[in-house]
Amino acid sequence: MRRYRGFVSGISLAPAIGLLGVIAACSQSSGLPSSPSSTVIPTTSRAAPAVTGIVPSAGSAAGGATLKIVGTGFMPGMVAMLDGVRVAGWFEPRDTSFITLHSETPAHAVGAVDLTVTNPDGQSHRVAAGYTYAPQDSFDPNGDWGGYSLNGTDTWVEFVIRGNRLVSAWCSFTASIELTFAELPTVQRGEFSVIADGGATISGRILSASEMAGTISVPSCTTTPLQWRANRTH
Repeated sequence: MRRYRGFVSGISLAPAIGLLGVIAACSQSSGLPSSPSSTVIPTTSRAAPAVTGIVPSAGSAAGGATLKIVGTGFMPGMVAMLDGVRVAGWFEPRDTSFITLHSETPAHAVGAVDLTVTNPDGQSHRVAAGYTYAPQDSFDPNGDWGGYSLNGTDTWVEFVIRGNRLVSAWCSFTASIELTFAELPTVQRGEFSVIADGGATISGRILSASEMAGTISVPSCTTTPLQWRANRTH
């Protein structure tokens, strides 16, 4: 092998020249080459929650009313608060845009209060004076009511109030049992409690313009007193 200044005979310098070109190109770049660990991937922020409906907008100051909060952008773990008091709830998906959060209102002084919902990411929405606490006797109990027991037996409870008197009541599980009264019970300040013929008992109180709750015990229909919730049917 013959040696000459600057190179060795028989060995191509093309790979070395190519490497020098790459190094030169890198040295002329305005920035450093990125690596997978330093790559910044843009993230998409979630939309803030937005309340579009509160049903009902008013309930008894004694609390206990079922509150439906409808909106968009609700996330699992979202917290709802009435005047700074957290209310427990559960989600009911409606479609891809709207979600309903069912809550039970706590007791509160009479008056309008703010409703605030806050997602786990910290984004929130406040509805000023979004819910009103009203005196229990400000709601009209007259009408037809029906609902189920809360003990999982799906016992149906139905009653009718006319002229602030309980004119009829039924309990249905395997059979329909009608409660009879020697004298029609009076509904006072949105509440009633009565012992019917045969030892059956039923009591209730109004929670909002469309909801009542109470207890019922009918020896031929229930073995223990049952709690129930009913909605206005007419």
